[in-house]
Amino acid sequence: MSISRTDRMQNIGTIAALVISIIALFTSIYEANIMESQQKAMVWPYFKLQPAYNSEGFRLVASNKGTGPALIRSLEVSYKGKAMSSLDELLDAIKPDRTIGYEVIKVSEVNNNVFQNGESTIVLFLPWSDEVRQIVDKFNDVNVKVCYESVLGESWTYDMRADKHTEEKFRARVEYDN
Repeated sequence: MSISRTDRMQNIGTIAALVISIIALFTSIYEANIMESQQKAMVWPYFKLQPAYNSEGFRLVASNKGTGPALIRSLEVSYKGKAMSSLDELLDAIKPDRTIGYEVIKVSEVNNNVFQNGESTIVLFLPWSDEVRQIVDKFNDVNVKVCYESVLGESWTYDMRADKHTEEKFRARVEYDN
């Protein structure tokens, strides 16, 4: 039995339509991946903590240099490897005989906060005194790890001492709360 010219043309047309459909499917998948990458880039946070000094005192500055908001999910502050739950506990560990208190210290919330892109905030300020200088001298033994997310739910961990970002979710051993 021979295939007629009409049947042969129909088969070629069917195969051509199938090939074009497959090419269109792969093109759509490729374009969707590009759009997803662009969307992630438009809301990518880059959270960082940096100690800073000037003639007024010592400050710890939190900033988001990314293109999207940074949602702070977990915050761990440790001194010599031991997790601290509050600023009082941290300062007591650094200098047990301290006399400075909240009348001179200025603090801002970080944990469970949102830092908009381009936002920079002083989260800790200690005005210079002999006691503050002693505390700041031991600040190299303080580390802060922060887990932050994009609005798309991607997670990163920032380690202040290492000045390193890793793409992972992190949960503090002890949540730090001002």
